[in-house]
Amino acid sequence: MNLVQFDLNLLVALDALLRERNVTRAGQRVGLSQPAMSGTLARLRELFRDDLLVRVGRNLELTPLAQELCEPLRQCIERIEDMIDHRRAFAPAREERTFTVAASDYATFLLLPPLLERLTRDAPGIRMKFTRLDHRALDLLGEDRVDFVIMPSEIETNYPGELLFIDRWICAAWSKHPDLGKRLSKDEFRALPHLGFELPERSGHSVADYHLTAAQIDRNIAATTESFLTAPFLLRGTRLITIAHQRLAERVKAAADIRLFDPPYPMPDIHESIYWNPRHSSAPPHKWLRSLFVEIARAL
Repeated sequence: MNLVQFDLNLLVALDALLRERNVTRAGQRVGLSQPAMSGTLARLRELFRDDLLVRVGRNLELTPLAQELCEPLRQCIERIEDMIDHRRAFAPAREERTFTVAASDYATFLLLPPLLERLTRDAPGIRMKFTRLDHRALDLLGEDRVDFVIMPSEIETNYPGELLFIDRWICAAWSKHPDLGKRLSKDEFRALPHLGFELPERSGHSVADYHLTAAQIDRNIAATTESFLTAPFLLRGTRLITIAHQRLAERVKAAADIRLFDPPYPMPDIHESIYWNPRHSSAPPHKWLRSLFVEIARAL
């Protein structure tokens, strides 16, 4: 095929279609309407003489040829992007792009306000999209569907990362809890009903829950929530206690009307880190935003 007669923008559209497996979302990814993206898919099918995406039930699935194209197509686009990034001087104040970050509501609550303050001042064209942290986050990172993942370094991964901050676990209860004095005893910790965590689409719980289970410390789990941020606000008027991140609990203590207690059992610190796809380790925009995350986190 003569490249002079080939619209290279079709490769970007094809990459979006293969990643999203959805015409509407692929169009949003590259800035095309749904009808325009459907027309683009028709052109791609004609060029490759293959359906590329076929409907199976309610979903679109990749044909064998499309599956073969995924990796070489991504490598091709990444090389072009790397070439442009290295040739073009990076200036945060002039950058226009959106970064997607997978993070818990806890990390988002701590980091997003000071991050937006800095971006508004120094890089107004950079937009942030925070999405929830779940079992797919690292897969999405590998597929370049998210730019960064913020999660505890206690969760093992092979992706490069950097420590943002260290926090500790603390116990929380309603400020007028009828059964608690100044301290939380081991017996009270085991006997009182707990508010635990069932994190989105994961087969486990929080890092603290895993630690307590491994230490064979039994608890009376009376209720669970997916949200670290809302948990302290669910304790009012109940006998429930919960384990919370100290940085978050201290900030919402008055608003949630809670008291904080040292855990009666030893609890390891939690290390929140930021992870990225190694393909972007040297890309100037990624390096700049990573360093900004680290700077903001260490000033918390």
